[in-house]
Amino acid sequence: MNYIALDSDNLKNVYNLFKRNKIASLIPFEYFKQGTLQDDDFDPELTLIIENKDTREIVAAFIAVIRSNITGKYCYLKACLVDKESQRKGIGTQLLNELISRARSKGAEILSYGDSVPNYWQPGVDLRHTSLYFFLRKHKFRTLRMRQNLTVNLEKLEISPKKSYGEYSFARIGKIDFQNVLNFVKTNFPGGTWAEEVALSFEYNPPTTFVAKDTQSKIIGWSSHSQLFPGSFGPTGVLKSLRGKGVGKELLKWALWDIKQNQISKATIMWVVGDTIKYYSKVIDAYIFPVFIPMRKKLS
Repeated sequence: MNYIALDSDNLKNVYNLFKRNKIASLIPFEYFKQGTLQDDDFDPELTLIIENKDTREIVAAFIAVIRSNITGKYCYLKACLVDKESQRKGIGTQLLNELISRARSKGAEILSYGDSVPNYWQPGVDLRHTSLYFFLRKHKFRTLRMRQNLTVNLEKLEISPKKSYGEYSFARIGKIDFQNVLNFVKTNFPGGTWAEEVALSFEYNPPTTFVAKDTQSKIIGWSSHSQLFPGSFGPTGVLKSLRGKGVGKELLKWALWDIKQNQISKATIMWVVGDTIKYYSKVIDAYIFPVFIPMRKKLS
């Protein structure tokens, strides 16, 4: 089987493979490009493309990256698909086996689907993609605890964010504050990749991050949106000492208001856990949808 590396010449054709197969979670092309060729960890050797020799149409694509975290070196399968007309011919199995071989040669210890933070599209296998779930189960991927996004119907939500609330002011981030925001996130929310996710929002004009400041113009919280795909919300955070004072709620309003200005009818709150689900449900009538199953396979 001949594998083609993903590049700028065939990217659109690869995207069309997902489009014509009507993948429920399909994102706009520019965000697909951001999550593939423009990902800092993009590796052409881990993106396996197959085309029909006669029509030159892409019939299968497995897209992966390798990232290291505190628990080891992971190969993250960001997306994979075999065209409906080419399924049940062993193509998917061959692609997966080839990817595993290449990932092992690069020192990866775990193959995980979806949750390739900071630049990711899904926190696991979208259960609407049922065939993918059973394909991975067939190949001995184990399932972890369910994860969920929340959906907010912006058409039914009246949003009136305030430029000031009590002692605090709110505004879209300016270029002068880029590094200050990153420092704030790294200092007050260490150990994760939130700073890297926030940095993605700086690539847009205007940036899609809002900040709250105190009377001394010091940053006390932030909220980011749409850096992963249009309408995606998060991450967001407020100084621990100031939580419960309405700062986070106002930052949420600013982000949702900004999303709504772009004619987006629904926002997606990414990867929500614990009591935070209840909070969003109460404050903005968010509901659980869609749900994801993290799936992993040991390579070592």
